[in-house]
Amino acid sequence: MSSLINTLTTIRTTEQKMLVVGLHVGIIQSILDFDAMLGKATPSVSAIVVGNRKVVKFFFGGKEILIPCFPSIALVPKEMSTEINFLLNLQSGRRVKETTTQFFETFSHALGAHLFAENVPENHALELKEQFPDKCIAGPSGVGLLVPGHLKLGAIGGVTPPQIVGSALLTPGNVAVISTSGGMVGELIRSLANAGRRMSFAACVGGERFPISSYTDFFLLAEADPETKGVLYYGELGGEDEYEIAELIKNGFFTKPLVAYVAGTVDESFPERTQFGHARALAQNKSESARAKRDVLKAAGAVA
Repeated sequence: MSSLINTLTTIRTTEQKMLVVGLHVGIIQSILDFDAMLGKATPSVSAIVVGNRKVVKFFFGGKEILIPCFPSIALVPKEMSTEINFLLNLQSGRRVKETTTQFFETFSHALGAHLFAENVPENHALELKEQFPDKCIAGPSGVGLLVPGHLKLGAIGGVTPPQIVGSALLTPGNVAVISTSGGMVGELIRSLANAGRRMSFAACVGGERFPISSYTDFFLLAEADPETKGVLYYGELGGEDEYEIAELIKNGFFTKPLVAYVAGTVDESFPERTQFGHARALAQNKSESARAKRDVLKAAGAVA
């Protein structure tokens, strides 16, 4: 927990740089747009690991820039190593473990990462979780981590300048947004902005069965963060995460106001249990149903 709160403090007080592994032009450009609209002197993307290219051209504000590319993490120049604190891993699910491990072994001081891919093998996710317990790692199968006014690690909050402005990603606030779903974290962020509120941070935990940084990690982060006054949460049927959150509340480890929504009551309309979009979105028994999990959060004191 102390490592995660230190991560949040470091993001807010110092300039952060990231290494991108894989090439998704839209996501990378959205990060550069976020940086430019904040008035940063330099982009937060230091380099891209992608084969067969030396540079990739992007826009940074009103000018074109060239981001250097390297064929492997090992070939990223040493002079960049001290400035890179985050990994944005855009590779396919089966390559995530190898490149994430190599990143943290090469950049041991780094603070965290976002794993974008779906279908990361479950044993790979569990091994990463065990290997790097002190790193803030959003995903797999999500859209990333956001600290308004400071860091946009992934597609979180939108990928166009109007989305960035409309969702108030540039102005820090006091509500943390924590979500299973990448699509729904964007909806929550926008709804919060439309209500005139602003975020302290937003985290997409991810839709796979075994996220690296867990719901408990992010709720404890919200509790320890002096900038966060409450949490807006979105969950889904399947799994027992809401029971963990309820236990945190009951035992006094999470004391701040919580507004929560657990999707999936429609599952009750089908004769058999239904697998929804995410790997974890399957209620294997009644206790994992959306209704049961809403009820346990309500009983613990959440507005659900």
